[in-house]
Amino acid sequence: LAQFARFLLSSRETMLTFAAAALTLAGLAFALAGVSGIAPTLLFTAAIAVGSFPVAKHAFQEVWTARSLGINTLMIIAVSGAMVIGEWAEAAIVVVLFALGEALESYATERARNALESLLDLAPPVALRLHAGGTPEEVPVEQLRVGERVLARPGDRVSVDGIIRAGQSAIDQAAITGESVPVDKGPGDDVFAGTLNTFGALEIEVTRLAADNTLSRMIALVEEAQSRQAPVQRFVDRFARVYTPVVTLMAALVAVIPPLVFGQTFWGESGWLMRALQLLVIACPCALVISTPVSVVSALTNAAGRGVLIKGGRYLELLGRVQVFAFDKTGTLTEGRPATTDVLNVCSDAACANGLQYAAALEAQSSHPLARALVAEAQAQKMTLPPAQEVNMLSGRGVTGRVNGARVTVASHPYFDTAIPHPTAVCAAADRLSAEGKTVM
Repeated sequence: LAQFARFLLSSRETMLTFAAAALTLAGLAFALAGVSGIAPTLLFTAAIAVGSFPVAKHAFQEVWTARSLGINTLMIIAVSGAMVIGEWAEAAIVVVLFALGEALESYATERARNALESLLDLAPPVALRLHAGGTPEEVPVEQLRVGERVLARPGDRVSVDGIIRAGQSAIDQAAITGESVPVDKGPGDDVFAGTLNTFGALEIEVTRLAADNTLSRMIALVEEAQSRQAPVQRFVDRFARVYTPVVTLMAALVAVIPPLVFGQTFWGESGWLMRALQLLVIACPCALVISTPVSVVSALTNAAGRGVLIKGGRYLELLGRVQVFAFDKTGTLTEGRPATTDVLNVCSDAACANGLQYAAALEAQSSHPLARALVAEAQAQKMTLPPAQEVNMLSGRGVTGRVNGARVTVASHPYFDTAIPHPTAVCAAADRLSAEGKTVM
């Protein structure tokens, strides 16, 4: 509520809405307090004048430019009718409610835009461009050209879309793909701006300009999709284009036919002009026309703020008909934080029973999510982790070092298949766990 109030004070048009609402509340307070005379009417009149100014401008554009009767035109007619019949409070309330609805739509749209623009903060504004001699220079990413090379240090966010030309590392691509476990990357592999380089320095050749990288294109697609209307919005707009002239014509007929054909009273509190104006006020569909875009934009905004990018109202509406969902990304239905599920002792030597302790001691020096999962499991089992020495990364495939004088290697099953002989029973156990969707170390 406080944020919306600040939004109302941020521009001239929304400030008019705020002023109209304040004047209407003051007029209602006077009326409830039993204050008689011209004071409440003057407050309501001021509220109508202030709040209906933007609506009148849009109504003029509808009639003069578009040559059609739209919701703004019907609003002006309805408010004018309410004033003619002396319902000043009702006229002011209709104006304020319509203006607040328009302001809510603008507020929701701005929040959606801010939520999307905040995603751009994932990509760093500067990059370390490498000169011919290998010397890095910090430059804005907008100055980079295709074919140039940049350096991504351990812990840095990748600044460009490109191809790794030198180095090995694991890249956290959660911001782009939703996959929470970092992906091992080496020379020839693609990387995306906004992803996180975990432990190895990488030399990356730029393949796309900053304005055309994957993250920017994702945001542009969502912004473009948000500007397209959902089917229900198009239906409501079509309905309003037909409904407005029909209601106006009906009101005119109600005002004219009974006096002309049946000799009924035209003017006065019980006259047919009064009834026609009442029809206009009651029939004004501002809530129907406003509620749909506000609901759609608010839903898209809420989703974007939680990291879910929906391409537009059309797809949001289609979600209501979906019966089955299929998820293929870690972190979608899970917490996105790997945890140890199985600890198997595959050593025939009883002295090897402390494998988890030794592995966790080694992985305690890594920030990889799988390493943190091993360390957390060891801590949960109340293990004391001895210090590790000579710790080295195995080019994105694992880590090796010494713990209590013993050589310890923690790596994937494919690495062991190529580098470290092990029994077929270990392979069978690893394959069984992999078939269950688990990552084997």
